[in-house]
Amino acid sequence: MERKDKLKSLIYKLHEDGNFDEVKREFEEEFGSVDAGEIAALEGELIREGMPVEEVQRLCNVHAAVFQGSIEEIHAQKKIDETPGHPLFVFRRENDGLEKYLEENLSKSYEKYNLEKSEENRLDLLADLIGLRKLEKHYDRKENLFFPYLERAGITAPPKVMWAVDDDIRALIKASIEDLENSSGCYDRNIDAMVFEIKEMIKKENEILTPLLIQNLKAEDWKVVGESSSEIGYAFNGGIEGASPSDAAHWLEKQKGIVVSETIEVDYVDEEGYIKFPSGVMEKSEMIHMYNTIPCDLTYIGDDDSVRFFTEGKNPVFPRTRTIIGRDVRNCHPPKAVPVVEQMIKDFKSGTKDEETRLMTRGSKIYVIRYFAVRDEEGKYVGTLETTEEVSELYNMIKEEVENK
Repeated sequence: MERKDKLKSLIYKLHEDGNFDEVKREFEEEFGSVDAGEIAALEGELIREGMPVEEVQRLCNVHAAVFQGSIEEIHAQKKIDETPGHPLFVFRRENDGLEKYLEENLSKSYEKYNLEKSEENRLDLLADLIGLRKLEKHYDRKENLFFPYLERAGITAPPKVMWAVDDDIRALIKASIEDLENSSGCYDRNIDAMVFEIKEMIKKENEILTPLLIQNLKAEDWKVVGESSSEIGYAFNGGIEGASPSDAAHWLEKQKGIVVSETIEVDYVDEEGYIKFPSGVMEKSEMIHMYNTIPCDLTYIGDDDSVRFFTEGKNPVFPRTRTIIGRDVRNCHPPKAVPVVEQMIKDFKSGTKDEETRLMTRGSKIYVIRYFAVRDEEGKYVGTLETTEEVSELYNMIKEEVENK
């Protein structure tokens, strides 16, 4: 039986009888001596053959358990994850800080509320759950900075699986907070599941993701990651030596000598420094500043479904970094959203639709996300333009104007 078929049979066995220990034993016998890269490649083949990401995701816990503490994996890692200020060092130390937060903060307030459901204890537990929202920055850096480099190396399965779990964790954090805000009697179910998944993700990041990053990212890649990390932010790294924003900045300062290849080398500028359009001319710098002043985020997807361009305004709705240039747009979205994205682009390409509009809320904020099919003079599809704008103030102005009439 080929390795791929064996992996598939283990996934189905896990699905059918749920015997984690038995599947772990068989997995270790067959795959215990191979590195994380080969497992990632096999998982990628299964996904490309049509196996749902959710099914491969089930095996990921087995994979993490087998490789946890593996001497071969630890020895294979270079020293970059032990270098203070390095993006991977900071990332792993954040996991240390997260584990400490779970044990010293959340676990204690959770236990107190279980023993005595007073209002004071409820508010303490609620505050610790709200504190977990900072985890979003950790996951955002992983999804928007690390994953694009793995995808370029042909490693697509682990990013898809991890992103799906990240979204599950996000949903569990949100549900746990809502349970406590509403004094729900079933609050413990979501909290228990949330803590379990967070701890499992820490194992996956340390034992599976870390070796893949070390194997596939070059020095110049890490420099780009370091430059973009501060734009997204950090989480649970307070008080950890070598993992503070100043440590990250100090490490980045020492990388000045590393030359980063430009993502886009073509510059359509005439000899006088102007970009010529049918309706006028602009200096390159003027155009950049104009784009970044537009009160909405713009993202352009080419006809090959890759990200070609995005604006870099002062208050972006979603974190976007330059590492996404050239990334397949499907990989820029959570796995659950991919079918919707694919259908929309399919409709744009076929001419069935020319635009779509969606509304999204976050707390008191209201966002409008619009998608437009971009076509040439002959109506041929050449790409998709996405605009995202926070319209809460505009909504309130319109509402007030209507009410005063």
